[in-house]
Amino acid sequence: MMLRRLLKGFGSIRLAVPLMAAIVVILIGATMYESQVGSSTVQEVIYKSPWFGALMFLLALNLGVSAMSRYPWRGARKVGFALTHWGLIVLIAGAAAVIHVGVEGMLLVRTDANPTNQIRVEGEFLEVIQPDQSLAQAEVVITNGQVKTRQAAGLELLDYRENTIKTVSFQTGGAVENPAVRLELRSDRMAQTVDRWLAIAPLPYRSVTMGPAELAIARAESEAELDQLLHPSTDADSHPWGTLTLTTLDQSNVIDLQTAAQSDQPIRVGDITAQVVAVFPNFQLNGKGQPISVSDEFQNPAVQLTVQAPTGKERWFVFAKPDFPPVRTPITTGFTENLRVDYAIAPPQPQDYFHVVIGPDTQCYYVAKSSQGVKSGTFKLGQTVTPGWADFQIRLADVLDHAQLHREIVPVEEPGIEGSPALRVRTAAGTEAWLPWGEPTVINEPDGGETLAAFTPKLLQLPFAVQLDDFIVDRNEGSESVAMWTSQIEIIDPAAQWVEARRVWMNHPTWYHGWKLAQASWNPGDLKQSTLQVKREPAWVTALTWIGSALVISGIAVMFYGPAVVKQWRHTESSTVPLASESEAELSSAIATPEPVSPS
Repeated sequence: MMLRRLLKGFGSIRLAVPLMAAIVVILIGATMYESQVGSSTVQEVIYKSPWFGALMFLLALNLGVSAMSRYPWRGARKVGFALTHWGLIVLIAGAAAVIHVGVEGMLLVRTDANPTNQIRVEGEFLEVIQPDQSLAQAEVVITNGQVKTRQAAGLELLDYRENTIKTVSFQTGGAVENPAVRLELRSDRMAQTVDRWLAIAPLPYRSVTMGPAELAIARAESEAELDQLLHPSTDADSHPWGTLTLTTLDQSNVIDLQTAAQSDQPIRVGDITAQVVAVFPNFQLNGKGQPISVSDEFQNPAVQLTVQAPTGKERWFVFAKPDFPPVRTPITTGFTENLRVDYAIAPPQPQDYFHVVIGPDTQCYYVAKSSQGVKSGTFKLGQTVTPGWADFQIRLADVLDHAQLHREIVPVEEPGIEGSPALRVRTAAGTEAWLPWGEPTVINEPDGGETLAAFTPKLLQLPFAVQLDDFIVDRNEGSESVAMWTSQIEIIDPAAQWVEARRVWMNHPTWYHGWKLAQASWNPGDLKQSTLQVKREPAWVTALTWIGSALVISGIAVMFYGPAVVKQWRHTESSTVPLASESEAELSSAIATPEPVSPS
């Protein structure tokens, strides 16, 4: 009796009406909330929450019990009622599957980059390696600038800021000798004063760029080296592309690369000739394994040569790295010559610079270059030097002999200062630290251990890779207005050893193994880049949606039109039965009383 009353309550209309009303109100509120915080936050806070899942499960239970309470389903209305209710249950299951199983993200591809198989999905991700080398990963929910997750991956999440900057300073107390200086740059015309630290170690802090000028620190090990640093050569660099040196057992030839590249004459050393085929200032291999230069700056220079010898011919790729041997490919067999090719390039010198030099006697010196020339001298603590850059003045504010690096993340509220998001966390040992977005951070524990944590965008690895071959922008005839843009891509499946070219443009996506790739956006200032939307819903999820919709439509049709169809069918049956009875009666009467026969 108690179970029957309980089931009756679960399947009653008294539960269904307030339950559906609450869900409708929640959905309306979620739609309005989504316009403020974005779909990812609404997904995590509402649609994927346990309480919303419980409400939808309770509604499905109400529909199921209500349908079962009318079993057996006899008559059109009961059959339609059951079909509609079961269809709604299937639709609820399909909606839950879309939320919890479906995948959607953005894929950024470039023509000058390698194929990629990682998509950026909504949300942030926290990955932590504890001092005992255990790995923990967790999603982080952030809403309206507030972190909603309080415990994740073994860390306590304390705060989140949208805009933080990283400050770097040096403190005394280092274990080894490491000179560092703090320079104070002042400009009355620009009404600003900035501080910059320079140190011998780590290497990235030996120099810093200030607009067109450079600040740097160097150490001289001898008086001769000190004199060379304080009185640099002012001759212009005669080899901006670098030099090639071809060396055999008994001869050597050094030649300017730019001259050789612009000349049809080959480089000769004995019986061997080398012809410059191409120069790659910033060498890289594209997705097809072909050499390209991603920029005109000599950041990773390489040169392609065709080397001809009496014993054969080879194709050489020579790099401006002393410890990286040339890549050699035979064109004809039999190349046996003992040849060495070196490519050397001098780093570009800044137009203006201010260098602090630590002498052998630990005394500080300076050398400054500007449009007015080069000047140098001693640089004492508190001294101010005018380098010749507008009205800038540089003051030696601090000097450390045994410096150690100290980093700190500082939230900023001032407008005009652009930083990056950061998450403040506390480890199990009680150490607090800021985690900059997208940058792994080492947290030093009091007991000497280290916790490695990374606050990063949430990424998903696809089972295939995508290479952007070309991005085409079609414009309307006679104008510069854009008519269409198209991404020519290659889908590369390493598991199936399969590559196929596809075209994707607005409202014309392409599909691969259940994954939908659609054109999402593009950058008018960079036509080497395209952004694709990648979305996947498993086939069974799509099937649930279609089956549920079909059941609901069928159930409504049966409820509304079934009684009329049954009534019409019964009417047709009832109208044909009397006609048959009347014919049988007439036939019986004719047999029982035959017509009289007239006498002949």
